[in-house]
Amino acid sequence: MKNKIQQGILTRIVRFLRDPRGVSAVEFGLAAPVFLAALSPLIDLGLAFSQQIRVNQAVEAGAQYAAVNQYNSGTWATNVQNAITNATSLPVTPTVGSETCGCPNATNTAISNVGSPPCTQTCTDGTIAGYYVTISATATYTSVMPYPIINNPTLSSQAVVRIQ
Repeated sequence: MKNKIQQGILTRIVRFLRDPRGVSAVEFGLAAPVFLAALSPLIDLGLAFSQQIRVNQAVEAGAQYAAVNQYNSGTWATNVQNAITNATSLPVTPTVGSETCGCPNATNTAISNVGSPPCTQTCTDGTIAGYYVTISATATYTSVMPYPIINNPTLSSQAVVRIQ
């Protein structure tokens, strides 16, 4: 009798092991954590790029304000900073750099610094130097998952705007 009971238990175990139902669920349960672990850095990287774009757009908003509104030495720089911070929901640190006189560079898009205001210097093409200001902003990206090689990078953007 005891032998028949043991044989019946063994038969049930063998049938259970040969039954293909539920194999997909077990495979998914084993593979899902591996796939999620592989995808989480990609999601984090996408979020970082998204925030970098938002910092760029905030600086562009500040540059647009600077280009459109008449320069004055009183509240203009504060208004440019406000335009940057109001353009995004990110906690950014806006900076309005010093004003310089510059000439367009013939070989690239850089502005060659030729002195400080008032801009009376003459450029190589014969025009009077323009009045430029550098606008920038930084924000710290906090990753979703802690990574040993990435430690909350600083995102930054900069624009040089001719204001007069």
